[in-house]
Amino acid sequence: MGWSKKNTRRWAGSSDQNVAIWLTIVALMVASMVVIGGITRVTGSGLSMVEWRPLLGWLPPLDDREWERVFKLYQTSPEYRHVNAWMNIGDFKQIFWWEYIHRLWGRLIGLVFFLPFVFFIVTQSIKKELWIRIVALFFLGGLQGGLGWWMVKSGLSVDPSVSQYRLATHLGVAFLILGLLIWTILDLVAHREKIGSRLQFYQAVVVVGLVSLTVIGGALVAGLDAGLIYNTFPLMEGHIVPPDYGDLEPFWKNIFENTSAVQFNHRILATLTAIAVVIFSVSLRSKKSDKFFMQPIYALLTVITLQFSLGVLALINFVPIELALAHQFGGLCLFGTSVWALWSVSKGISLYRIASVN
Repeated sequence: MGWSKKNTRRWAGSSDQNVAIWLTIVALMVASMVVIGGITRVTGSGLSMVEWRPLLGWLPPLDDREWERVFKLYQTSPEYRHVNAWMNIGDFKQIFWWEYIHRLWGRLIGLVFFLPFVFFIVTQSIKKELWIRIVALFFLGGLQGGLGWWMVKSGLSVDPSVSQYRLATHLGVAFLILGLLIWTILDLVAHREKIGSRLQFYQAVVVVGLVSLTVIGGALVAGLDAGLIYNTFPLMEGHIVPPDYGDLEPFWKNIFENTSAVQFNHRILATLTAIAVVIFSVSLRSKKSDKFFMQPIYALLTVITLQFSLGVLALINFVPIELALAHQFGGLCLFGTSVWALWSVSKGISLYRIASVN
C-alpha cells in the first residue's frame, strides 16, 4: 500500500510537533557530539585516527591485522613520533576508541537528520517558511564533518597539535548549528503572541554575542592549553594584565596565539558576559516585564553563575578532566539558554505557554 492522502492529512495536523521532536533529537545529539569532542581533546585521542574515510569508515578494526594496520598509520604521525612513541598497540587502542566514537556519532547524526528529512519531504510536513533553515542545517552538518577533518589534519603535518584557529572554527559551527536548531524548535512548538521591547531585544542580542565570543575564546584556550598557566584568580599571578600580553608581533597575533593573552581575554569576556546577563535581568525586572519573559532570564542567571564558577574551579585546579568537561557542557547550556532568552523577547513566549497551548 502506498502513502494515501488520508495519511498525509493525518500527519498534517501534528506535523509541527513531529518535526519539532525530530529536530530536538538532532539537537541533543549535536550537544552530545560537542561533549564527546571535548572528551577526545582532554584524553589526547583526537589525532589517533590519521585517515579520513567518510563513507567506508563506519566499522572499527575487527581483527589483529586491521589493528596493526591502523597502528602503523598512527606511528607515522607527528604525535606518535614526538609525544607517544612509548605507546604499544594496547595503549593506542585506548585513545583510538574515543575518536572512533566521535566520528561514528557524527555519522549517526547525519542519518538521524537525513532519513526523517526525506520522510517529511514526502509527507509535506515541513512549513515553507522553515525550508531555508532546514536546508541550511543540512549543508552546515556536511560542512561540519569536513571542518572536523580539516582540524585534525592540522595536527598531522609537523606540529602534533591541532590549530587553535581550526578548533575554534569547528566548535563555532557546532554552536551555530545548535542555535539554529533551538530557535527552529521553539518556533515550531509555540504560537507567536506579543513581542518584547526593542531595548530588551538589543540586550538579548548583546548577551548572545558575548556568550558566543566567550565560547570561541574558550576554544582558543583549549587549543593552546592556555588554562595550564596563571592558575590563580582573580589576579594572574599578582597581575591584572599578564606582563607578556603583547609580546607577539604584529599585535593582533596576541589575541589568537599568545597563551597569556588568550587566557586573559577569555576571563574578560566571561566577566563581561556575566555583567551583561545581570544588567539584562535587572532591566526586565525594573520594567515589570511579563513574568513569562523572566523564565529564560532566571535560567540564564543560574547557568552563568554555575559556568563562571566551573571556569574558576577548573583554572585554579590546573584543568582536571572532569572540570574541563563540566565547563564545556556548561558552555553548551549557557549558549542554549541565551538563545532561548533572545527568542523569548523576540517572540514573547515561554515554555509555560508552550505547554499550555499544546
